[in-house]
Amino acid sequence: MCFTIPYRVIDVTKNHAIIEGGRKVLLGKEVVVKKGEYIRVQGSVAVGKLTKTEGLKVRKLIKSLNTPVRFNE
Repeated sequence: MCFTIPYRVIDVTKNHAIIEGGRKVLLGKEVVVKKGEYIRVQGSVAVGKLTKTEGLKVRKLIKSLNTPVRFNE
């Protein structure tokens, strides 16, 4: 199973995208994006596209996973 992280696209070149944080990722064959759109990144490759709503929703979920879990004993 692969885990992808949503990032907002800052700039697009021929077959690469610059994402938040200034990182450069390779765009997969099927991934066509514009500046401001959200992509799913696994490693250094963009593997899919997300709507802004989906991207922000997943980011919120990932952020919530960083919260310590408390169990009632």
